[in-house]
Amino acid sequence: MKITRQLRTDRIAADGTAQIQLIIWWEGNRVKLGTGTVVRPEHWDADNHQVRAVRGTPHASINPRLNRAHEAAESALETARKEGRKLPVLELKAAVQASLSLTPVVEPVPAAQAQATDFESLQHEWMKEHINRPRGRSGKPLSKTAQAGFKATLERFLAYQKARQIALRIEELDLAFYQDFRTYMLDELGQGVNTFGKHISRLKTFLSWVELEKDLPVHRHYRKFVASTQKGQVDALSEKELHQIADLDFSDAATREQLGLLRVELGRSTGHHQDADSWEAWIGHVELARDKFLQCCYTGLRISDANRAAWQHVRGNLIVLDNIAKSDVTVYIPFYDDSLFRPVELAERYEHRTLFDLLVPECYRANEFLKVVQRLVNLTRLNLTTKIGRKTFVTLKLYQGVPARSIMQATGHQTEEAFNAYVGVDELELVQQFMRKSPRKRAA
Repeated sequence: MKITRQLRTDRIAADGTAQIQLIIWWEGNRVKLGTGTVVRPEHWDADNHQVRAVRGTPHASINPRLNRAHEAAESALETARKEGRKLPVLELKAAVQASLSLTPVVEPVPAAQAQATDFESLQHEWMKEHINRPRGRSGKPLSKTAQAGFKATLERFLAYQKARQIALRIEELDLAFYQDFRTYMLDELGQGVNTFGKHISRLKTFLSWVELEKDLPVHRHYRKFVASTQKGQVDALSEKELHQIADLDFSDAATREQLGLLRVELGRSTGHHQDADSWEAWIGHVELARDKFLQCCYTGLRISDANRAAWQHVRGNLIVLDNIAKSDVTVYIPFYDDSLFRPVELAERYEHRTLFDLLVPECYRANEFLKVVQRLVNLTRLNLTTKIGRKTFVTLKLYQGVPARSIMQATGHQTEEAFNAYVGVDELELVQQFMRKSPRKRAA
């Protein structure tokens, strides 16, 4: 389901206001619904699909109403799907219109929340609104991964509050607080600069909301807080390493002997008894983990998206996948084999009878079994996880000469800064590229 909010600037009323309408797409349907709300065009935020949260605008009364309509539409669709049926247009209209006519009910405050500080209470209120606010072109609320990040930030500030035995107050968050929180994160907890920067970035967004939308006093120094970032080495496989993993033959006698030794070793380290009857199943699980990892390398998909990429998403030589994790955009991934990337060969190893079958079956505990794969190829310079697959795709496609903008259409990155964070270094390929571009040494 996709929901957008549109200001009817083509029909400006005599008082200078325009109506706000909802446009909802689902299951091949499209419907436009009036919300019964109006606003001046200069007060409308077209990027975030809501009334601007500044003084003098009716944001406090209109934005919550729009959010309720958004939630009602998604809830109606979810209910219909759970009942195994399609959502009729009339039923959707009724659900949305009912939500628009509701009067907000003030829920009783739980005892634990009643004891929360002003900072914590405001954070809960801000997160609830921020999470449900439609984003950009997709019109969807914040992804579950991003929601978890916001909750982790609040937990970190509450832990800091407890460690310092203080109560955080929005009007006291000045540069002295910033420096002390930095010391707490980097020196005392040993967290990375990027983790610290993410928490500060979310804090600044929160304080801006408190200042503009809640009209509460905050310390002006928060604008000087720096959300630091640091680009470290990106872990990605080289061509040679990717070939080594892809060429593993799990029917080979020497490989199976090595697997047997690793299985016994892992059983001792974990305390798990290794049942002889599950030997073949265990090897099969290791091989599936390898193949799932290769799918991430060959397609650039995150493991969550790889676990829903099915034959229905294949269109000729492309995989077209909508609403990928984090960004909710559509990606266009090459689906043909070359000397390095072999997604078609990989997918054809597995039987598929319907368009809904996955290209590669889902593999639970994939990272656990990738440790075995890492030992099989004697890879020691990095920790092999499914996250390495996406970075390997980006890095090796660049070395193949594919333009960055084309790769970004496959990965779903919206900015070059975010994309560059996934680029690793294949040292051997880098040297060879330098040598190919260097003028040849003349003979004496």
